[in-house]
Amino acid sequence: MDLRKDRRVQYTKKILHEALFSLLNEKELSEITITELCKTADVNRNTFYRHYHIPMDILLEIEDDVFEKLSAVLRKSTNMDDVILLSCQLLESDKQMSKIVFTKADGSGILSRILRSVRNNFPVENQIELTAEVKPFAEMAYQFGEKGSIAVIKNWIENDFSIPAESIAQIISYLVNKLNKL
Repeated sequence: MDLRKDRRVQYTKKILHEALFSLLNEKELSEITITELCKTADVNRNTFYRHYHIPMDILLEIEDDVFEKLSAVLRKSTNMDDVILLSCQLLESDKQMSKIVFTKADGSGILSRILRSVRNNFPVENQIELTAEVKPFAEMAYQFGEKGSIAVIKNWIENDFSIPAESIAQIISYLVNKLNKL
């Protein structure tokens, strides 16, 4: 019985996600009403409220799912270039989700969380010797690399994945590696 209930919950959430994606193609999140979302998903309001409070909750759940998938990539990777490549391939594998998260919800928060995890797994201190005078520069270079990587990824997604994930990963890896050598 629990498995069946779990499958129903999964199905309900899936159709609410799909309905939100559909509506986000037409309008901004702030313009989407619960009534409209329920009508699009063909569920009643009670069903919606059983799982969420507002449409933004669905988007936050989707963002958490993306973060978990990207975190799994990080756990499987042994070096920075692999992390970058596998992350780009993951984003490209679900273009609709990536577009919604990174263009409608400003997915830079997800990428920042992932990059903090990357930083914890691949500390700068292990790559270069940090003296007192180099440490502030290294921090600024890391921030520049993080924000720049996010900008490249968002631009790639906004331009409908116009080049392959492998090429984007190469560009980001090249830039990050150059920064690490400064």
